[in-house]
Amino acid sequence: TVESQGCHMISTIMLRDPLSHTMSLHKVIKGKNSTWEEWTRFLNEPTGRGLWATNLDFVLYNKGRRNQYNVSKEEKVQRAMEILDRHFDVVTVGNHNLFMNMVLNLTGWDYIKMPYTNTFKGELTFTKKRVESLQKLLTANGDIDFMDAVRRRYHGYLSYLND
Repeated sequence: TVESQGCHMISTIMLRDPLSHTMSLHKVIKGKNSTWEEWTRFLNEPTGRGLWATNLDFVLYNKGRRNQYNVSKEEKVQRAMEILDRHFDVVTVGNHNLFMNMVLNLTGWDYIKMPYTNTFKGELTFTKKRVESLQKLLTANGDIDFMDAVRRRYHGYLSYLND
């Protein structure tokens, strides 16, 4: 094992804002020979697979069958938070520098400038109606609540409400 060799395994995950993540993945529609309706259809149903995964569904099911027991969004969020707590040492939301610094601090590695290679240089255009539709679907799926819970637990988001 890694530990028997004097090493320590560090599990990390960097999540993205749910709406940004979803809008960014929209660029794969053409590559999957899909339409907007097909691309978002699975979010209208509590179970089943789609052409992509939301943050919450990825943490819970990875590429497996989505919500096969048809649990509520609250149960999904609670379970996803348990998974993060039990299995990840570093959890961040969309902050590459914070993620990098946390990993460097834990590992003692030296900083190496990494080129940004996973970038989309095209233009994505969404109507207000489509953005609102995505926001509603992500809210119904539990992604918005999940991201709020992650930000509260790991980044002190809205911590002033606890005072």
